[in-house]
Amino acid sequence: MKKILICGHRSFVATGLIKELENNGISYDCFSRGKVIRDGNVVTGDVLNMADNDLLDEYDTVVNYIILKEQSVEDNIAYIQSLLDFCKKKKVKHLLQISSISVYQNEADVVTETTSIEKDYHNKGGYASIKVAVDHYLMEHPVEGMSVSFIRPGYIYTKNREISKAGIFVSKLGMNVLLGDKKTTLPLICRETLHKAITKIIVAEKKEPVYLLLNKDKTTGTKYNFVCQQWNIKPVCLPYTPIMACAKLLKGIGIFKQHHYLKVVGLFKRTWFNSEHTEKVLGINLGKKRIVVIGAGTYGSYVSNLLSLVYPHEQIDLYDVGNEHLKDESEIGYLSHITNAPYEGLQKARFFGYGGASVKWGGQLLTFTENDFANPDKFLRDIVEIDKKYKDAVLERFDLENKIPEQRINDKIFTKTGVWLSYFHRNLFKHFGIIKNPKVHIVSNSRVTKFLSSGNHIIGFEYINNGRKKTAEYDQYFLTSGAFESSRILVNSELSAEKNMMPFSDHLSQRAFKVKSGIKMGDIDFRFHVKGASLITKRFVGEVDGYSFYSQPICNEDFPFFRDLKKLLFGHKFRAGLIMNIIKNIPQCIAFAWYMIVLKKMYVYNNEFYLQIDIEAPRESGKMTLNKERDKYGEKSVDVDLSILPKTGELFTKARAIIKDYLDKNGVVYEELPFSTTAEKYEDVYHPFGMFCDFKNVDDYFSHFDNMLVVNTGVLPRAGGINSTCAVLPLVEEYINNKMD
Repeated sequence: MKKILICGHRSFVATGLIKELENNGISYDCFSRGKVIRDGNVVTGDVLNMADNDLLDEYDTVVNYIILKEQSVEDNIAYIQSLLDFCKKKKVKHLLQISSISVYQNEADVVTETTSIEKDYHNKGGYASIKVAVDHYLMEHPVEGMSVSFIRPGYIYTKNREISKAGIFVSKLGMNVLLGDKKTTLPLICRETLHKAITKIIVAEKKEPVYLLLNKDKTTGTKYNFVCQQWNIKPVCLPYTPIMACAKLLKGIGIFKQHHYLKVVGLFKRTWFNSEHTEKVLGINLGKKRIVVIGAGTYGSYVSNLLSLVYPHEQIDLYDVGNEHLKDESEIGYLSHITNAPYEGLQKARFFGYGGASVKWGGQLLTFTENDFANPDKFLRDIVEIDKKYKDAVLERFDLENKIPEQRINDKIFTKTGVWLSYFHRNLFKHFGIIKNPKVHIVSNSRVTKFLSSGNHIIGFEYINNGRKKTAEYDQYFLTSGAFESSRILVNSELSAEKNMMPFSDHLSQRAFKVKSGIKMGDIDFRFHVKGASLITKRFVGEVDGYSFYSQPICNEDFPFFRDLKKLLFGHKFRAGLIMNIIKNIPQCIAFAWYMIVLKKMYVYNNEFYLQIDIEAPRESGKMTLNKERDKYGEKSVDVDLSILPKTGELFTKARAIIKDYLDKNGVVYEELPFSTTAEKYEDVYHPFGMFCDFKNVDDYFSHFDNMLVVNTGVLPRAGGINSTCAVLPLVEEYINNKMD
C-alpha cells in the first residue's frame, strides 16, 4: 500500500489518528494550511492550490478532515475543488471524506448507511450546511478511478478535553437549560474508537460508500444523558409541545420559512442512527468502551471514581466478592495459612465488601520523593517522578493539600510530613460516593477466580456469583483485589513469572524509645496538627544498607481515660473502680478535646510518647504460594511465610542507632526499650510489597498487559519509609490519564 495523506491532521477530530496509523504500520503524510514547506512527514501550503504543491507525493488514500470554519459554503466548495484537482493529478484511488450525521434530515425517524442526506443545505445552519453542500458536491463531481467514502461520525468526545456547551445547553440565571428535551438524540463516538474504525477503512480492500460511526444504542444516545454524564448536572428541558406548536403556527402564517421550521425540529430530533451495517463490515463494536474494576476496596474505589471522571460516557463495572456488609477473611470465606506467627496482617487486616480495609483502618497519605531512596533502580526512579507529578492532584481528590517541604536533618535521615485521613475520609468507597455514582455499575457477591488471556491481552475472566460460575468479557481491566488476592488470581491464571509462588515483604515494627522530654526533639516539633478532621503527621525517614526505615511518635497509648474506656466498651468489664477511674480522668479528656478542637493540635498525655521504628524487611523474607486446600468457593487457599531473617535484626539495630544518635545530640530525655523484631501492630504495618514488581521501568509496568493494570502495593519494588498505599495512586492517575486509550 502506498502512503496515505491526512488533510487537516491538527484538528481535534484527527488528533491521535497518527498514533493509530503508526501502531498498524501505515505510512502517511500530513497536510494543513501554512507556508509551502515540508517538515518530516508534515507538508503545509495553500489549501486552495493543493495540486500545485510539489512537496506532496502520490498517495493511495486521502483522508480529509479540513473544513474552513467561519467561512462560507462557497469557500468550502472552492477547497473541495482544489482537493479533487489534487486527487486527479496524483491518481488517488480512495477519498475518505469526514462528514457528519448532521447532514441527514432533521425529520428523519431512522437513518442507516443508505439513507439520503438533506437536499438543500439552506435547511441547515452553520457547520451542518457546509457538510451538506460539500457532500453533495463530491457526489455530483466524481473523479474517474477514485472512490469516495463518506465517514459520518456521531458527536465525538475524548478524555481530558473541555467540551463546548454550544448547541447542547445554556446556563442562565443559575439554571442549565438543555437545547432540546429528554428524547432529543445525540449519538456518541469515542475519538479513539473513531480512529480505530478509520484505520480499518483505510486497509479494507472494498470500501463502502457510507460509514456511520456511532453508538447505535437508543437508550444512551440522547443530549440529556450526555449532559448528565459529562457535567454531572440535570438540565431543565425545553417544552416540546408548546414550542413545536408555536413553530408550526409561525410556519403556517408565513412568518417562518421552511428552513426556520426545520431548525426548530432539529432541537427535538428523534432520529435513531443505526450503525449495524458499519459495525458488521468493519468487524468493530462502536458502542461504549467496557471497563471493569475488580475489587471495591481502597484502590477499586479510587480507580472507579477516577474512571467516572475521565471516561464519563463509557461502561464502568465494579466487581466485589462482598457487598455493603464488611466481612473479614473467615466471614467472607477465604482461607489462608500463616506459617510464621508474627505476620498476622493477612488474616487480621484484610476486609471485604464496599470500601474494603479502608472502612476499618485510617491511612496516612504519603508519597515518594528523591529523598526516599539512595540508589533506586529505573522503575523506582520512574515511580518517584510520577509521585511528585501527581501528589497534589491525589490529595485534592480528598479535599486536602500538603505544601510542607521535607527537611534533611543529616546525611542519614530527613523528615517527611503526611496527612492522616480522618474518620470521614478513610472509607474511600463512601468518600467518593461510589454507591450513588450513576456511571459505576456494581456487581456484588462476585468473586473473580481466573483470567482468560491470549499473550499479554486479557480476553475475559471467570467468576462466581452467588454460587454460580460465570464468565465476563471487557475491553479494559483493573485488578484491584488487594496484594495477596490479586497475586493469587494471577498465579491461578498462569499470568505470573512464578508458577506457584510470589516473593514479597512488608514493614516490620518495634517500639524503640519512650521519650519523656516532650514532643519537640531538637529543632523539630513532631506534634501532630489538626486540619479539618485530618491529622498532619511528621516522621523521621532514613535508609540503612539499601533498606528504608521510618520512626514516628505514637502518642497517648498510656492515656488512662482512653485505656479504661476501651476496657469498658470492648472488655465488658463493669467494675465500679474502672468507672470511677474514667470519671477521675475526664479532665484530661477535656484537655485532649481542647487541644484538638480549639488549638488544632494533638494533646500528648504527660508530655510523653513512644518512638516506633518500622523497617522495610528484605524482599527475600517472604513468599506466597497456593495450597491445594480449598476455601468456601472451591478455590486454592494461600500459604504465607514472612520470616524475620538475621539480616532484619541487623537493620533494626542500625536504624535504632541512627535515631538514638539524633536523640542524644539534641538532649532528648528517653528510655530505650528492649530490642525485639515483631510485627506488633498489624493494622499499621500491613503494606505488602514486591509481589508483582520485576519491571525495567514504569512503561514496562503499564504495558505488561495491553489492556489491564494491576493496582496494589505489591507492584512497588520497595515500600520505602512511608505507609505506601498512597504511593500507588499517582501510578493510577498517570495510566488512566495518559496511557489508557
